[in-house]
Amino acid sequence: MPMWSKRLLRQCEVLVQIHCARGKAPVTLHDAARKLLEEHEVQGVLGYRKGSLPFRARPYLFRDSCEIEELVFNPFCGLNLARYLLFLPRGIERVAIVAKGCDSRACVALVRENRLRRGNLLILGVPCPGMVDTRKLAEWEGLQEHEVTLRGGEIVIRGVAYPLASFLDASCRRCRYRSPLVYDILIEDSEVPSLPQEDTLRELRSLPEEKRWEFFRKELSRCIRCYACRNACPMCYCKECFAESHKPAFLHPSPTLRDNFAFHIGRAMHLAGRCVECGACERACPLGIPIATIFLAVSDTVREHFAFEAGVDVTAPAPFVTYREDDPNAFIR
Repeated sequence: MPMWSKRLLRQCEVLVQIHCARGKAPVTLHDAARKLLEEHEVQGVLGYRKGSLPFRARPYLFRDSCEIEELVFNPFCGLNLARYLLFLPRGIERVAIVAKGCDSRACVALVRENRLRRGNLLILGVPCPGMVDTRKLAEWEGLQEHEVTLRGGEIVIRGVAYPLASFLDASCRRCRYRSPLVYDILIEDSEVPSLPQEDTLRELRSLPEEKRWEFFRKELSRCIRCYACRNACPMCYCKECFAESHKPAFLHPSPTLRDNFAFHIGRAMHLAGRCVECGACERACPLGIPIATIFLAVSDTVREHFAFEAGVDVTAPAPFVTYREDDPNAFIR
């Protein structure tokens, strides 16, 4: 039997063992990650560990099973880990990733674009309780992490319960896929509260065109073009970004309003049909600019006109490289 066949057979055996264990008790994230490392089925588990600041979790590549006790998953794990799959250290060929719904969508999108090999990626799917907008917790002076807990659909701060939805990140409030759609192992040991889906763009859409322009002019005039939004995005992986190109030079280095618009609209066009709506760009912005609004609006347009959502279906053709004879839009005929 070829070596690759033996390896695939062994991987299947480990997955079967983990799935069979569910019949006895729910498989925890720690148990699944530890077993994969102990059985040498992956060379690392990309997950989260406690950050150095309160209400923060940082990405970490666990390479030894003895480290797994430091693996965490909570409403402060907002980083999209799929971004870090593009920058794994040398020697890491097969890796497991702890994936929320939007993380799994990014993994699927990167596989479709041939940036990742599906055979080298094991997805540990984790249903997402929703990520807390840490800027809203800044209203409580001196608040410590142990003073904040989750209870069903509520967040308890210093003993007082508040609706969790009022503290969620904007992208989480409109999320349609809180559980991963594509996974190898689904972790089902945690309860995911039922939260209403919110149209976070409704208010902006209802404004007259002049008011919408004023909204974006006011917000984008604050942009310092630090490119944190681009660097946090799992779908921005160009070796040379158009924003930093010198020959030709598309943008002036200074953050003028004109060039700020060109940068963000340019990114929106590049992410049309590719944005997985994770909100990583907005969370990374040091000025709190609601930049994800642009990309969410473009995603809505693509979904409405092309019936396509990035990272949802591995086999679905990309919207701009195919057509349907029964397309409901007249422009296709």
